[in-house]
Amino acid sequence: MIIEKLKKEELDKYKKLIDEAFDGSNDIEKYEEYDENSDIYEVLVLKEKNEIIGTVTMYKIQLFTFGFQPSIELFNVAVSKAYRRKNLGSIMLKYVIEYAKENGFKSIHFTCLESEEGVHQFYESMGFVKANSRKYNMNL
Repeated sequence: MIIEKLKKEELDKYKKLIDEAFDGSNDIEKYEEYDENSDIYEVLVLKEKNEIIGTVTMYKIQLFTFGFQPSIELFNVAVSKAYRRKNLGSIMLKYVIEYAKENGFKSIHFTCLESEEGVHQFYESMGFVKANSRKYNMNL
């Protein structure tokens, strides 16, 4: 198994995993906006035999307004249903944690649905702590 940056020509495989993990997603045209050379975000994929079986997106926040920055916001943490319960999520998160430490980031954060209690236990077993905050959204 390897972890590497998603290549543009693999967008269809990536979308298939995201659709499976999150019960649907954007149209492929939205994914085609992906820039594999971005300095702001990286879409990492976990692959076995050229098949994408896991993913995590790192959005790099470089602001220095608060003591916890620069920081990494995680999105789309997912493992294919056929590969779950095989420690692959922890492999990906350990990769992200090491990347953050080696590159001077001060924190890693993400949002998880309140109803996903099993996932909460997984994140807490990796050392993440539930933040004492509330997230607000405005869809435009």
